[in-house]
Amino acid sequence: MIRAAVTAIAALGALGACDRFAPEPAADPVEQSLAASCQGDPALAERLSVAVETARRAEGKSVPARSAELDRIAQSHACDMALTGRADVAGSNGSNVVDRARAVGYPTCGVVQLVGSGTSPEGMVANWLVPGPNREQVLGQLSFDIGSGVARGADGRLWHSVVLGNDCRG
Repeated sequence: MIRAAVTAIAALGALGACDRFAPEPAADPVEQSLAASCQGDPALAERLSVAVETARRAEGKSVPARSAELDRIAQSHACDMALTGRADVAGSNGSNVVDRARAVGYPTCGVVQLVGSGTSPEGMVANWLVPGPNREQVLGQLSFDIGSGVARGADGRLWHSVVLGNDCRG
């Protein structure tokens, strides 16, 4: 009986800790090697955040707060995609959004990432709003923070990254 209670308490403690016991990533996934020299386009990243906020408002959803940590993740990943020429949530070094969040100290209790390329920030959000999983992520009520990044590839194509998160620290 005592053993079962101790096990239950330990399980509850682990649930509340988010990722306190998660292993450290092998390499710094935020500073992906291919993205190190890319600055991105802050004006387009701003438009991307505004487009997500506008879409959420139109659906009666809360507007996420801007997060410098999530901006850093999103911008680095947009640069990485622009330099590799592939729209994917996986980084060129194998990292994912959870790895990148951990690397900047952002809790991983609800981070999601949306990516795409080839259109304006507003067009990208319109694409994400087509019914399906991306729409659910853009409009998710558990996302309280947002970070955005946009980079232009060598061919002039735009690469977009939005990271939505739930800062479960407090």
